[in-house]
Amino acid sequence: MKILHLFANWKWTGPAEPALSTAALQSEHHQVLFASGKAKDDQPSKILPHAIERGVETVEGFHLSKHARVAANREDVRRLIDLLRDFEPDIVHTHLENDHRIASLAMRGVEGAKLVRTVYDVEGLSAGFRTRRVARRRLDGLIVTTAHGQAHTLAAYGGAEKRVSVGGRPRPMKLIETGVDLKRFDAHRFDREASRTELGLHPEHVAVGIVARVQPHRRFELLLDAVASLSRTHPSFRLVVAGRGTHIERLLLRPVQERGLSDIVVAPGYVKGEGYPRLLAALDACLFLVPGSDGTCRALREQMAMGLAPIVTPRPPLPEIIEEGSAGLVVDESSDGILQGLKRLIEQPALRERLGEGAAAAAQSRFNARTLAEKTVQFYETLLA
Repeated sequence: MKILHLFANWKWTGPAEPALSTAALQSEHHQVLFASGKAKDDQPSKILPHAIERGVETVEGFHLSKHARVAANREDVRRLIDLLRDFEPDIVHTHLENDHRIASLAMRGVEGAKLVRTVYDVEGLSAGFRTRRVARRRLDGLIVTTAHGQAHTLAAYGGAEKRVSVGGRPRPMKLIETGVDLKRFDAHRFDREASRTELGLHPEHVAVGIVARVQPHRRFELLLDAVASLSRTHPSFRLVVAGRGTHIERLLLRPVQERGLSDIVVAPGYVKGEGYPRLLAALDACLFLVPGSDGTCRALREQMAMGLAPIVTPRPPLPEIIEEGSAGLVVDESSDGILQGLKRLIEQPALRERLGEGAAAAAQSRFNARTLAEKTVQFYETLLA
């Protein structure tokens, strides 16, 4: 099978990992091309090095900007028409709004090849006028990544569980969660004590981590309120914040210092490569409060694969990811809700262990990237048949 993936961005943004991971796994048995956006101002692409590292054949020369730009899109449509003639793909798999728009224009009148769109947004396929117009123009199959996104898409467009109605016509739809590299995110690969020592953690510390960009909407103010209260009664507690952000000084570093929490909050910043799963191996539990640009919440899935008991808020799709009660806790999105959840995991080691084991089991059964890539190919085959 010939598969062309289009990704309208050059940054290593949320959906880039699952899109490229799917392409890499498919390339083991199929002929795959991956095209991503051109970086601005002669900056290097953040995606191409990952594609090369994973052995994915790439095609360059496209703008594939995140947002529609008239001249750039016209050029991309012309180039894509030429590529379709040369490569003759069976599947054109789009992952974002603008690459779907470009493909829908280039594939007008193209028979045989099928256009597939994966939607990573929490709310599923946007119900906006522009998205509806693009979907009506061309959409042969839709992949949603969460049950919440599937339900929201059906509510907006109509249809049934396996088909969504677009422009009065049913289009096949499949729920396929995004996967995790379970070999990479395996706690047994790491020396836990050495990882803890790197972070300055002692044996008595109970370390809870949060992996997120430090942005205003991620509710760090609620978290720090909870941490301040907890530090007065549970001196063994430590919060590890792995992430960066334009507002990190205002939202995290300065408030930590002003509240006297410098000994409680460990902020290693953005951690790359093997340092990231090694950091997770040092933790006892994790927090995930607000989904970011990747509505599939990949960081939460990675932490679950490492056997960390998660605390999440009721924001979709977090409760469905952790299978509340068996693989994590759902708490109110308030400082008191977060505080009570943290207390439970700190004071009840048996609960923490049980939820961590449940999280790892859920990851093994549901988040296997290879299995999910195979399901995607099966979906292709259904469309082609």
